[in-house]
Amino acid sequence: MHIFLTGELQIGKSTALQRFLKETNVCADGFITEFDSQGENRSLYLKRFDTETARTPQRLVAKMTSAGTEIYTDVFDTFGTGCLAAAGKRRLIIMDELGKFEESCLLFTDAVTSRLNGSIPIAGVVKKRESPFLDMVREHPKVEVIIVTEENRNGIPKLLAEKLL
Repeated sequence: MHIFLTGELQIGKSTALQRFLKETNVCADGFITEFDSQGENRSLYLKRFDTETARTPQRLVAKMTSAGTEIYTDVFDTFGTGCLAAAGKRRLIIMDELGKFEESCLLFTDAVTSRLNGSIPIAGVVKKRESPFLDMVREHPKVEVIIVTEENRNGIPKLLAEKLL
């Protein structure tokens, strides 16, 4: 069984997942996304969960400015797909987070689907937004979706431990 957290923006989905990982000290691999804000401009980076800490230009997947959003699909389709191909040597795969930028990255979305079809448990975050890719993730027969709210977010790490470990 795979567990994906969803909910409103900034409700604490990724924070709850990070708390679960820290509190249980479970061995995991996979990927995380991380924003970097500079004024009105935001950049999104894709990093290996188990080994990378720095935000580097090679891991930049999207830039959001007042002029619009630029998505670097090749980073998802090469590096992101590589992260998912290498994942699975540990007890749990992390996918934090799946969202709208990945929709046009066919190699990456195929890699996500392959992992969802597999037997290694996945803990992840999926945007609440509707799209064919995100709907597929939420509706996958091996996926349980938990909606994170202000009322339940503090209990999410314990719930993840109960369901995944």
